[in-house]
Amino acid sequence: MAASVSKEAIDQLQDQVTESLEVFRRQHEEADRVAALKAAQKLVNALQKPQDSVYHLAYSPTHAMCVRIAIDMDIFTTLTERNGPVSLDELAAVRNASPILAERVLRILVGIDYVGECDTRVYIATTMTRQLTDRLSISVIKFIFDIGMPTLAKIPEFLRSHEYQNPEGATTGPFQFAEKIDESIWSWFQRNPEKLDLCNTFMEGDRGARPSWLEWFPVEERLLSGANPEAETLMVDVAGGRGHDLVAFLERYPEAKGRLVLEDLPYVLEESTIDTERIEKLPFDLFKPQPIHGARIYYLKFILHDWSDEENQTILTQLAGAMKQGYSKLIIEEFVLADRDGAMLPAMWDWEMMIFCNSMERSQSHWTRLLESAGFQVTKFWAPPGDGQGIIEAELK
Repeated sequence: MAASVSKEAIDQLQDQVTESLEVFRRQHEEADRVAALKAAQKLVNALQKPQDSVYHLAYSPTHAMCVRIAIDMDIFTTLTERNGPVSLDELAAVRNASPILAERVLRILVGIDYVGECDTRVYIATTMTRQLTDRLSISVIKFIFDIGMPTLAKIPEFLRSHEYQNPEGATTGPFQFAEKIDESIWSWFQRNPEKLDLCNTFMEGDRGARPSWLEWFPVEERLLSGANPEAETLMVDVAGGRGHDLVAFLERYPEAKGRLVLEDLPYVLEESTIDTERIEKLPFDLFKPQPIHGARIYYLKFILHDWSDEENQTILTQLAGAMKQGYSKLIIEEFVLADRDGAMLPAMWDWEMMIFCNSMERSQSHWTRLLESAGFQVTKFWAPPGDGQGIIEAELK
């Protein structure tokens, strides 16, 4: 059976792939890489027969499942450390596993190029094999699969029972429905410290390979050049977890004057291993008044997407009360959903927010309404290179 589209359409898509690859080769910009990837995916989709496409989608959860099993079986670690061919029996023996079971896992891993196959039942590391020895990459797989997947499977049932209304509320979402609890995921994390550790490690690697905002946002022009060198506090990382973003800021701008303050709940700060006098740790509850007044920068990364509009109005109002008119800057690092032709990554994150927090990602108009309702005005939406998080720069009205 022929492909589902005409030869002319295939030729056109092939030309688009060629053109986008040429642009990427010349300029090597992140946005060009994403554009080339999108063009290539369109060509792959066109070559796929519709019925086969449905089958691939339906069976695709086995990919993540086998990667998750392989992490526990030390397959990626073993292949990377050996740095050469490893037999099936050797891989199975690491965890005293059945060679039959190990081979079933490896068939999938070879099929998605997470493991290479150099002979019959002999395997070798690929780029993706080595990537899956990285602790942040491992945490992404574990966090989404172990904590998110059980809820994901329950979402169709949850939405049917709620007559397909968009859900809101930190204690009444799909996660609570699946786990049969009536508390927020943050309270649940506090009772499950091993899951909290996994969550915090996941948050360290939440950008993936996408560039940090410090690499493309004009920090010196928009933030540092207007900072008062006599002011006590330069930057507050609000609900900043272990503080990895504040550490990155300090490493990039070590000469910047003023205190750097990491705020979060006490049990989260206990996990932080920051060891520098420049960064002060301060226990803080998002829904309480902001204790640091008059700082130049109040930075929130992936915080507001955890909460509903009503809850965010409380968070932002508490923050506004501490900011200095005409001086303090609110820097929000979040996805900004496009109104059309949107990237897949932010759309997937939007559903992850429903899974974990019963919340959502937001469009530019939604962000504007939310911030204005709490007394802010948006100075500018800064689009990132590629498909990562943007920066919303705002200040008091």
